[in-house]
Amino acid sequence: MSVTVLSPAFDQSVTALADHPVITEMATDLLGATPDQLSTLMSADGTPNTRFIALANDRFTERTGDHAPFLGTVARAVAARLAELRATEDHTPRTQGPEPR
Repeated sequence: MSVTVLSPAFDQSVTALADHPVITEMATDLLGATPDQLSTLMSADGTPNTRFIALANDRFTERTGDHAPFLGTVARAVAARLAELRATEDHTPRTQGPEPR
């Protein structure tokens, strides 16, 4: 198992970006992705690969005109937001058909 030590400033920038509308949009786009599809973007533990980092940075810059303060910040924020959305989705009761009387 590898351990990656991240600076507090990096963690703070990920946290600050996690609620950004563009980050939420990107995470929402990935909600329907299968585990196989996500494996092309990140490892099983949710660590973004270099391809995902580049794609996320490009899209963020295209949509906002801004650059993230650290390489990987956008991709990690998207991964974190995706995990939050999936957790919320997993706990949302689903009903099918009419409500019982």
